Amino acid sequence: MLWAEHVANNTAGGRDDVFDEVKRRFTDAELVELTGICGLFAVSNRFQDSMRLPIEAQGEVEKIKTSVRADPDRLKAYVGRLVELWPQAFPDADLALPAETSGRPGDRASIARAEPGAPAACRVPLLDPESASGDAAQFFAAAGRLLGGVPNAVRVWGHVPHVGKLVLPFVVAVERAGCGSILPAGLKVWVIARTSYINSAPYTLAHARAAAHAAGMPQDGIDELAVVGCVDSPRFSERERAALVWAQHVAQNTAKHHDAVFEALRRHYNDAEIVELTGLCAETNMVNRFCNALRVPVESAAALSALHGAPRIEPARLKTYLESVLADWPRVLPVPDAMAA
Repeated sequence: MLWAEHVANNTAGGRDDVFDEVKRRFTDAELVELTGICGLFAVSNRFQDSMRLPIEAQGEVEKIKTSVRADPDRLKAYVGRLVELWPQAFPDADLALPAETSGRPGDRASIARAEPGAPAACRVPLLDPESASGDAAQFFAAAGRLLGGVPNAVRVWGHVPHVGKLVLPFVVAVERAGCGSILPAGLKVWVIARTSYINSAPYTLAHARAAAHAAGMPQDGIDELAVVGCVDSPRFSERERAALVWAQHVAQNTAKHHDAVFEALRRHYNDAEIVELTGLCAETNMVNRFCNALRVPVESAAALSALHGAPRIEPARLKTYLESVLADWPRVLPVPDAMAA
């Protein structure tokens, strides 16, 4: 519970005492899963709170939460249904980059949070895709075909490959253009970078920089997002500014309290765009906390370039990934020990 509190507060990365305490009681695989669960609630809490989702009627809650255990057959059927109903064509966003202006980058003397430095050594072993075996090897092979390489975050998730292989397509679909996303790729990069600066998240920020480079976006635009008053920069359009202000409030979990901020957002985005934007903001907070807490190191420049060779993921590659998940579905999934009293 103490680890969950620090992951939620984005302070776990700097608390060796808390990590040492949890490390004595959990294996590497359990620690990865535990941190993933803590990070996941950064998604659900921020998305639900920011969108002010009403609670279902008690009867509906009981229908949804029938058991604390997921049925693997139903989950496999769900993935199979996704593949079966895969559309011939996806809606696609305008891939135009954020508007360029002649505005100067913000004053680096007024940085909100200095650009994060390189994290210390990863808190769990980074599994080697070349020597991995079994389920982890299958996960790494599928991820490599999808992304053009195996990121360090995926190498960490390899400790619990059956969970990681289902987390990855969610992250890809939310962060990248191409698989039904309706937000422009450039806007997504701005939002991910701004959120990562707020959360002092070097791993995610490095990937945002690589994505910006692949999309032909100016690196000084990424730099400017570190500045306190960055949203007022003439570099950003009114539409982009509304998204960046919203992202900041979602990151701080204050969006639910700011009707004026939401109304400004509504002037530039339709309902579907607001849902996707809020989901992206919340998902970035999850990845920030997961990578910060476990101190996931940034890949080399060459690896980042290979992972972000284009600003979009082709839908066929994601479909192939899901087909490989189905093909490699285990006959028996691991079952955790009963929780100690």
